[in-house]
Amino acid sequence: MIPAILPVKASIETGTTCNHTCDYCPVSEFTVDHQVMDLKLFRHVMDELASLGRSFKRISYNHYNEPLVDPFLVDRIRLSMGYGFFGKILLNTNLSILPKKLPAELKFASDRLEFNINLPTVDPERYRKLHGKDHFHRVETNIGRLREAGFAVKINIQDNSLVNRADRESVVARFGDSLPVETMESTSRGGLVEAVIRQYVKKEDSVLAGCLQDRPIAYVHVGVAGEVFLCCQDYFKKDRLGDLTQQSLREILDSPPARRHLEYVYSGRQSPADFICKHCELAVYRSSGAAE
Repeated sequence: MIPAILPVKASIETGTTCNHTCDYCPVSEFTVDHQVMDLKLFRHVMDELASLGRSFKRISYNHYNEPLVDPFLVDRIRLSMGYGFFGKILLNTNLSILPKKLPAELKFASDRLEFNINLPTVDPERYRKLHGKDHFHRVETNIGRLREAGFAVKINIQDNSLVNRADRESVVARFGDSLPVETMESTSRGGLVEAVIRQYVKKEDSVLAGCLQDRPIAYVHVGVAGEVFLCCQDYFKKDRLGDLTQQSLREILDSPPARRHLEYVYSGRQSPADFICKHCELAVYRSSGAAE
């Protein structure tokens, strides 16, 4: 049986710019045109998400971008606060940028706003090596500023072959007593980042049978131009389900392209050779002879 898309989280790509080039991220190897989602389209996206009539745990303003470079960030958050269908607004950020007035300007949203900081190490030289920028001390200062302003802050450590054990332990030792620190296993983003590809076994007679995190059915991913795509691992937003500038979100999530992609993921339907799940460490497989 093919599951339906019943999302509990949504990511909205409010822009395409990131000021860092982390070794474990596709941004370090592939450039994209700089774009910002205008507020008219953003409002439309929010209306469409609300129209599903579902309770979302959170929304985020991310794909592979840095949300704090968004010129409309305060307006975007103010607009979002008018909707009640979601719990939190999550900003996944490197926190190397925090304009002086921003904490005060965002105080109205402090009860629903959460900053998730990508921080792999507290060694400044290792940080520069991993992120491509000498910004550790700036990040450390900005963490203090957000905490003093009363915002929810947590740290995310990418767990991969590039971030070593000493890096991770340094973050826990420095911040673990005062902030939530989580470790998240990195993936190669469908084979794009060769440096962090993990070895995994796929038997020759096996077919796709799901996702370890059920991202295709638990999330909605909306690109900067309104495109709806299958998964956050898809840096180039290649496996698309529809276009919010042309269709309603409800139509897209129950459309033939959406059903076809779900069949690729969950039923082993023959998919293109470049289908992202075929190159993703989160893919689940079963024997091609097993019953569906």
